[in-house]
Amino acid sequence: MNRRILFAAFALSLLLVTVVVRAYVDQFGTVLSARQDVWGQFGDYFAGLLNPIFSLLAFGALMYSLLLQHEESLKNQQRFDAQYSIAKKEFDDYVKEKLASELLTVIRDIDARLDDVRNTKVSPPEAQPALTVALMVAEGNRVRHPLDHSDSYTTFISLARESGTIVEAIVRDLASLVSEMRDVLSQFSNYRGTAQAPLIVYYSNKTCPLITVLEDVGAVDHTLREFFTKVSDRHH
Repeated sequence: MNRRILFAAFALSLLLVTVVVRAYVDQFGTVLSARQDVWGQFGDYFAGLLNPIFSLLAFGALMYSLLLQHEESLKNQQRFDAQYSIAKKEFDDYVKEKLASELLTVIRDIDARLDDVRNTKVSPPEAQPALTVALMVAEGNRVRHPLDHSDSYTTFISLARESGTIVEAIVRDLASLVSEMRDVLSQFSNYRGTAQAPLIVYYSNKTCPLITVLEDVGAVDHTLREFFTKVSDRHH
């Protein structure tokens, strides 16, 4: 309660006392009585008028005080809610950023393992030039044209379909890594959206050529290519 309210309350109390005393003086004069019953009557008059008024004012002051406390409580609640909202947003952003960072680390790890597979030799040790998975991927995408043909790629696909061969194991590992890249890229794309669009497009476009080999072998279905195409288009 500020000083103005206290001063106003004191002034009002003083005014009420003055009005009551003035009314008594105007009615009965200013002669002091020596009789005890007269003083008793004056006390009853004084208390009878002022007590109900002061009680009413005290009740009003109590209600006003409770109202102020309620308003202050609402303001405190609003401040708390605002602070909570800010803190929650900061925490959510931190969690998303941390998860996105972890997902990016996984993406880079998968990409490094894919690079190892790309660089794996699939031709006999004495063959020259040495053929790698990366070369076979390039051949696979080249011979998609109806007029093109590649004996080395045909042999590669044949070996990849034959259970127990080294090439089959390599392609199986390749299919597993590409599927894993799809799952992690999907999560990363959902969390970061356009914030990391170039990065998402880069890894999507880098992985996409590998799907041709996997489709020719029959290691994956059409949904894999659809995902990489859509996620790349969505972030362009």
